[in-house]
Amino acid sequence: MALTTASRRSSGAGPAPDATPDDTDRVILDLLLHDGRATLHELAAATGLSTSATSVRVRRLVERGVIAGFHARVDRAVLGRPVEVLAQVQVGADADLAAFEDALVGSAAVVSAWQVTGEYDYAVHLACRSLPDVEEELRRLREHPGVRRASAQLLLHQVQPS
Repeated sequence: MALTTASRRSSGAGPAPDATPDDTDRVILDLLLHDGRATLHELAAATGLSTSATSVRVRRLVERGVIAGFHARVDRAVLGRPVEVLAQVQVGADADLAAFEDALVGSAAVVSAWQVTGEYDYAVHLACRSLPDVEEELRRLREHPGVRRASAQLLLHQVQPS
């Protein structure tokens, strides 16, 4: 999930100042965004670099924090969690945010969670087994100390960028 204890307690400074990718790095990044399993050979062919030069660039992008990780996109329905929901959670001023975030990190249904601006304080992507499971997850969110209210939207169809 996107929200971890270590990442939320970091300085938030992001990548190192020298992390600005050049045009060749951007080609590599674009290819990896569309296919995280692209081989070094494929990346090298697209950039006109040798495989070893491409490998050095990818390693530097990782070291500088431009590439934060490589991930598999998994069909949640195959994992028994076909019902996806976007929950919005509003917490009170006295809420223990660390405890709330720890509860999110500890839930098997939470795919990702973001602290956000606006009327609500958190957006939480849930993957549930069924509609009753959605109700249970929402009940857990609402009953957490400091939560003022929570609402949810059922996710129907994800629009994939081309």
